[in-house]
Amino acid sequence: MLFQLGFWVPLLICTYLALVPEPPDNPVFRLSDIILHAAAFTYLSLALVLAQFGGSLDRGRLYLRTFLFMLGYGVFLELAQSLVPERSPEIKDLLVDLGGIGAGLALAGLLAPTIHRLVQALAMAAVLQLSARR
Repeated sequence: MLFQLGFWVPLLICTYLALVPEPPDNPVFRLSDIILHAAAFTYLSLALVLAQFGGSLDRGRLYLRTFLFMLGYGVFLELAQSLVPERSPEIKDLLVDLGGIGAGLALAGLLAPTIHRLVQALAMAAVLQLSARR
């Protein structure tokens, strides 16, 4: 459940921010569009792998499924931006998204099992601590 929230909540936030006519006036959004796309797609790709990790899919299928979903999401955002005033679709953004997806999948390949075990252990420790207080 934690991993699903760690994917879906940021995905919804990213979707909103990508589709509002003008992003909030915030120092984060003054960063380069390339950095924002790369960071978002790296995180979301890693988070999507973690959200599905430990299920019945083998890793190859898990990574392919993640790649296709995230690529589809990137294409969706660019097409949707063509309908939003003051926004425009850019092939450059989609190429950066692909780089972010690749980086997220590489990180997942290196870290997903460790992150998954660590978060599960922390969640179990929290549950045990809460139950001990009763």
